Parts: sequence; structure tokens; C-alpha cells
Amino acid sequence: MLEEQGALAEAEAAYRRADERGDAAGAFALAVMLRDRGALDEAVVAYGRASDRGHTAAAVDLGVLFAEHGALPDAEGAFRRADERGNAVAAFNLGVLLEDRGELVEAEAAYRRADERGDADGAFALAVILRDRGALDEAVVAYGRASDRGHPAAALDLGILCAERGAIPEAEAAFRCADERGDATGAFNLGVLLENRGALAEAAAAYRRALQRGDGEIANMARALLRDLGPLSSLNRVEPYSASEPGSDRSSPTM
Repeated sequence: MLEEQGALAEAEAAYRRADERGDAAGAFALAVMLRDRGALDEAVVAYGRASDRGHTAAAVDLGVLFAEHGALPDAEGAFRRADERGNAVAAFNLGVLLEDRGELVEAEAAYRRADERGDADGAFALAVILRDRGALDEAVVAYGRASDRGHPAAALDLGILCAERGAIPEAEAAFRCADERGDATGAFNLGVLLENRGALAEAAAAYRRALQRGDGEIANMARALLRDLGPLSSLNRVEPYSASEPGSDRSSPTM
């Protein structure tokens, strides 16, 4: 209540008293306040006390704080503790650290745990690893779970993978999903598929959405294809656009 009223000094003192009496929530709240005002060394210690008392979110936040400051072994230890307690975000973050140092088997296992706990980032990262090692059927399913959970890049990557495999109806559905979420590349790729099957009016509308949302390469390509469509005459077949590094937004731990 004191913190909500803006009485931060009094709130911190109250959290300290709770922490001194062994309260996990008090130690966690104190750690958050210390972190927010830049007292990071003291915040680390308070997070550690909260984690030792069984506060799972404290272990996750402690890992993020360590990772942000380059203390990766300490971050890994904190994420492992929270992962062992069943935390999805911790499993994902652990997977990121493991993947970054090349331990792909362990990273995949961590992403699977995050996915099984309902985490969109975990499902997406798992899909990328599966795709990269050629397990495409399983990757499609994992991308679908990530998309269903609202991951912003999953529908686009799913559409690209389906298109590459010749599953055009499934690709179109995925690109429509990405388009409906405001993705410029999703709209562009939807336009490509529509154009290739002769739905030229719909294709033009999709290209216009891509042009309105996009910049750089996507906007230029959408503008060019709109110009080439002219009075909606038929064109040669064009290919969906694939970003150079799909899945690159999974590269850092998240709170």
C-alpha cells in the first residue's frame, strides 16, 4: 500500500522488516525496489534470499539481472533453480544461454520444457531448432503452438516453412494470421500466394497493406508488385519473401 501511494522510502523500510523476519515476498519486493533505484549489488543479495526461501519469480529475475550484466554462470544457476521449480520463462531463458554457447541438445530440452508449460517463446525457439536440424514436421507443429499463443513471428515463419514445402493452403492460412496481426511481411507473402493463384484483387489489397506497414525492402517490393499488377493483369509466378534470419528475436533472456 505504501508503495502504491508513492511513499517509497517507507515502503522499502517495511519490505526490509518483512525480509529480516524471513518473508520471501518481502525479500522479493525489496529486491525489486533496490533494482529499480539502481542499487544492483544489494538487489542481487535480496533476490538471492527470496529465491532461497522458495520464491520462483525471484530466481527468474535474479537470472535476468545477472545476464544483463554479463554474469552468465550466475544467470544459468538462477535460471536452473527456477526451471527446476517448473517456471516456463526460466526454462526458455536457460535454453537461450545454452544455445548461445552451442549446447543445442540441452537447449532443445529446455525449450521443450518451456513449451510444455505453455510458453510462446519456448514453442517458437523449439520450432526454430527443429527446423534448423531438419525435423520439419515437428517444427510445423511447434510453430503452430507458438502462433496460437500469440508469438509475433511464429505465423510468418510457419507460413514460410509451409510454402517452402509446397503446402500452399497452410502457408496462406499462416500468412493471413500474420497479416491480421499487422505484420508487413505476412501481408506481402499473402499477396504473393494470392497473386500466384490468380486472386489479383485480393493480392493488390494485401500488397497495399504491406506497403502501408513496411519500410525498406518489403515496402519497395510491395510497391513494385503493385505497379506491375497495373489493371490486375496476370504476372509470372513470384516467391514469398523470407527474412535472412527468421527467429532472431529469441536471442536474449526475458523477464
